[in-house]
Amino acid sequence: MNDNKLYQDLMEEFKDDLDFKVEYKILEITETICEIMKEKNLNRAGLATIMGTSKAAITKMLNGSTNFTLKRLLKIAITLEKDLEINFKRTKSRVDFNDTTEASSAPTKSENSSC
Repeated sequence: MNDNKLYQDLMEEFKDDLDFKVEYKILEITETICEIMKEKNLNRAGLATIMGTSKAAITKMLNGSTNFTLKRLLKIAITLEKDLEINFKRTKSRVDFNDTTEASSAPTKSENSSC
């Protein structure tokens, strides 16, 4: 089995797994940040200096070792002179939310009356 076929098989197998989707999105975000840094000839130390943080923190972030908050994403976007866009698109994939601990902590519509 070639590597491409193995990759496609794994993508198909885990496409509906929430943890996989989270990790995949983190990878997409970090790859985009790296592309912009390359366009701007900006290394990790330079990004760290501009953001007022350590190179180690930037390395940890770009290695996917941290969870992105909206505030952190906005700070990165501003630092890189980019607009941050977050879109919800229609999808055919499904995720099974049978984990009761995660489901019970999510607010219901009655708890969030602005929606």
